[in-house]
Amino acid sequence: MREDNQDYLQSEQEGSQDTGGRLISRRKVLGSIGAAGAVTAGAWLLGSFGGKLPEANANGAYAECCKMVTIAQLRALTTPETDRIYFVKDRDQEGSYYYDASDTSSADNTGIILVSTSGARFRRIFEGPAHVKWFGAKGDGTTDDTVAIQLAINSYSHIYFSPSSYRITDYVFLQDNSRIEGTRSSKIFMSTNPNGVNLISAKDKVNITIDNLWIEGVYGVGNPFPVPGVMEGQGVTLAVYGCRNVVITNCYFTYNGEGSGNIYVSKCKDVVVTNNFVEKSMNGICFDNWYGDNDTPGGTHVLNVTVANNVVSDMGGRAIAFDLDDKNSNIAVVGNTVRAAAYAAIAVNATGVTVVGNIINGKRDGGISTVGGQQSLPTYYGFLSNFHCEHVHLADNIFEEIFMNGVKILNGSSVSIVNNSFSFALKYLNQNNNQVLDLHEPNNQMISLEWDTNAYTSPFTIKIDNNTIVNDRNPTGQLPIAELISLKDISNSAEKAASSFIHVTNNQIRSKKISTAIQYAKSLYQEGGTGKLYITGNTIYSPVKSGTAILATRLEELHIEGNKINGIAIAIEMGTGGLANFSSNVIRNYNTAYFFNVSNLLNEIDQLIVQDTIIGNPAEGSYVFTGLVTNPYIVASSNGAGMKFIDVNVNQIKGTYYPENLVVEGTNSAPTAGRWAVGDRVTIKNVTAGGYSGFICTTLGTPGMWKQYGAILA
Repeated sequence: MREDNQDYLQSEQEGSQDTGGRLISRRKVLGSIGAAGAVTAGAWLLGSFGGKLPEANANGAYAECCKMVTIAQLRALTTPETDRIYFVKDRDQEGSYYYDASDTSSADNTGIILVSTSGARFRRIFEGPAHVKWFGAKGDGTTDDTVAIQLAINSYSHIYFSPSSYRITDYVFLQDNSRIEGTRSSKIFMSTNPNGVNLISAKDKVNITIDNLWIEGVYGVGNPFPVPGVMEGQGVTLAVYGCRNVVITNCYFTYNGEGSGNIYVSKCKDVVVTNNFVEKSMNGICFDNWYGDNDTPGGTHVLNVTVANNVVSDMGGRAIAFDLDDKNSNIAVVGNTVRAAAYAAIAVNATGVTVVGNIINGKRDGGISTVGGQQSLPTYYGFLSNFHCEHVHLADNIFEEIFMNGVKILNGSSVSIVNNSFSFALKYLNQNNNQVLDLHEPNNQMISLEWDTNAYTSPFTIKIDNNTIVNDRNPTGQLPIAELISLKDISNSAEKAASSFIHVTNNQIRSKKISTAIQYAKSLYQEGGTGKLYITGNTIYSPVKSGTAILATRLEELHIEGNKINGIAIAIEMGTGGLANFSSNVIRNYNTAYFFNVSNLLNEIDQLIVQDTIIGNPAEGSYVFTGLVTNPYIVASSNGAGMKFIDVNVNQIKGTYYPENLVVEGTNSAPTAGRWAVGDRVTIKNVTAGGYSGFICTTLGTPGMWKQYGAILA
């Protein structure tokens, strides 16, 4: 034996000298530094997760400090030493332990505490998360790891899954403060799920984190639902009930057949779901208030939720949903990408909703089949609120390849839809016969807001501003044509309607064919003359002169101002109401500029002001102003003095007696056709000295009696 080795062994056996030269035994050293010191020592020896041991010399000098054992040997140890570190060498369970003489009660959990037959407790020395394989999980894709994973979660709050495939056969439940994490290659899955159980669940817990895992349900087994042709599968991949402070991030979820969603959250508050990829399932990320008690950490309803920067693809139903009741509140859906959700990309019934910066692509040319057995129809609804919502802000979203509605909101109150981009899908792939077919369906509206008899709050302020809407559907014959912005009040409540204050402003609307570009309608039973509507600054264009640009009726105030309308059959159509103010609109390439849809003397327009610019003639046989009724007293008060006509035949201007006091500039003769009211004037284009300024209607009629006025001195 070399002299230096003899000195080393003597030091190990006798101890170390302190600063005063006294010997200190190894037992006293470890005892004095405690568990924290043991962690440091273990880290020095092995690294945080257990690494390479210091190499012992031929005489095993280091063996006096650290002994290599198996788990079975440690459990069989009858005489543990407090001054020794035991290194477990079992594959995937490697690590260093120390004997904790003060612990007489902890249970053996295989991973971080081992108990010997003599009752000695050995604690693993580590920092950071505990590895799920320490607790017996194999991760080989075949072994049932359910018990081992549950044991790990029950034993330690922070569990790490290395890149492996962990097969489970039953529920795994998270605990308070649970954090489970891994890599996108750390897969937790079920191969069969005959009882339809959830894979991972948390109930009535606080501080839950699921990070960077691959969680996969069962594909193609079990009963199809809700009808044949829908994605089949069983179980919810992640279910969270009655919890508070929940983070679900960076994970991959797939194959979930039941209606609740890959990520299903019920009666929880303070939840963040971010940067996940969810695909090929019935529903994606879903929240509701159906399950769980009210006296839980999560409270009575979904509250304070952020769903951000997720990708959700190929859903048989809904991609992101808060929609089974309207008790949800403080919801933010931001920066997500949704592709090919059969029913709805985003569905929300809630109070306090922000939906900003999402990209919705409804095209479904592959993947799973949609609801109702129809295959590969594009997304029905980009955004859907089908019960009730209040204080909703939709901004800077892209809705493309939409089948029916870009936005559909029923009984919404205080809603803003701003800076979004919308386009309809034109075709779809029928997977039954692999044919590409055109899409022309009835009741398609790009933005649809409706209030029915179930509305329990007033609309209050509705703002639809600066959106871009494109419709390239071009149906032939009698095929249905899309509406683009539709507002419909069938609440039959004068009180609710009276408190509505609606702005449709600065939108860019282009459609090959239009039924109605912007429409506000009430039921026949609704009291007229209530509510205020401002339609201003919009650009509406169609190349084929179809449909109506703006239709509104039964309002207390209707302001249609500063719009540019080009290529529409009817530019403005209105029914009964109070004040109708049309000003600074520019209308060209039209069949009829104004159509007054009133049918008898009891349905009147109280006040009509028209101050627009009309360019070009209407269609042959039509007029700039026309309507159902030609009686001169249908409008109590009207004024058209501010009109401008450019290249318009004076005989094609008035198909109605209103507006009164209409002034037509730049013609050389009185009208010979049309319905003119007393006070209407036509100014002469080529005035001469000794002549007159124009003609004025002195007797109502078709065309009425006209007299020269405004003598010009010679």
